[in-house]
Amino acid sequence: MFTTFSSFRKRKRQYYSALFSLFLAILFLANAHASNVSTNATDSDKLYIIKQDGKYGYIDGNGNVVIKPIYLQAKQFAEGVAPVKIQEGIWGIINTKGKVIGTWKNVDEINEFSEGLAVVRQRAKYGYIDKNQLVIPLKFDAAENFSEDLAVVAIREGNTFLEKLHNVKYGYIDKAGNVVIDCQFKSAGNFKEGVAPVSSAATGSRWGYIDKTGQYVIAAKYFTAREFSEGLAPVTIALGQSGFIDHQGNFAIPPQYSWTYSFSEGLARVEVGEKIQLNPFKVIEKGKYGFIDKAGKMVIEPVFDYADDFRNGLARICDQSPGFSEDNYQGISFGYIDKSGSVKWQLTK
Repeated sequence: MFTTFSSFRKRKRQYYSALFSLFLAILFLANAHASNVSTNATDSDKLYIIKQDGKYGYIDGNGNVVIKPIYLQAKQFAEGVAPVKIQEGIWGIINTKGKVIGTWKNVDEINEFSEGLAVVRQRAKYGYIDKNQLVIPLKFDAAENFSEDLAVVAIREGNTFLEKLHNVKYGYIDKAGNVVIDCQFKSAGNFKEGVAPVSSAATGSRWGYIDKTGQYVIAAKYFTAREFSEGLAPVTIALGQSGFIDHQGNFAIPPQYSWTYSFSEGLARVEVGEKIQLNPFKVIEKGKYGFIDKAGKMVIEPVFDYADDFRNGLARICDQSPGFSEDNYQGISFGYIDKSGSVKWQLTK
């Protein structure tokens, strides 16, 4: 009887541990997606999204409103344009003057442009557009921006809804829409500095880095991993132990943070102080976000409930983490800080 009860408790712990790992993976991927915006902006892209009374517009670096907040959703400016949601089912492409230069009907979302193309979603299918037309058909079950001429896409396999829900595989396509690295990974990130972070069932869901031939160049041994930037990549070896590695896989900044994110403009956001109970859905204490330099020195103290990467000298701060909805800033107040940590635009909804 004692042995049976002990086995039951062991199976229960394993069950909750598996659920908890899935929960963390969803949070990680959501944050990765939320921060997956190109930081290589030109001068024409130095506009920043604002939110007032639930509508979106844009300010310049001095906090002046350049494009009034009239849109239901808005994406970052890149390559001189930004996608905006005009009304349900209708998106527009605007220039930095706020002029609509293209309209797309019967689409649910358009992402910011990258390398001449933007992800477009219609219901649950994804493809790519240029500034004039659909160039890669709506045939993928997930898709990310192009980076270094390749883009992450996903396909779902199975006959039933549940089978498709739990059997998602990620790979990479080129700009002609051809699959160049087979859809074989459980999760995948963008190529940066010649390598991309991936995890697979074959590696026990551990993350490593592959090159553009699909071969591992840094062993899959991390709990989580993000894209390289400025020579370093954020990795996590266990809960509450995140740091930065170089291209040889050596730690350049020790794993001492709750979570870490890619460097941008010489600074990287980090989360500290997060404490998590081993229970699938309960967080005991949320962490705070700050910014470090490449020496690992905290240059902006961790006092923010959430922060995005720096982009053209400003970083977005929020009163809570972005959600999972199409408009992942719905119900969230956000503003901007500069590299001194001074608020340039107060938190608004």
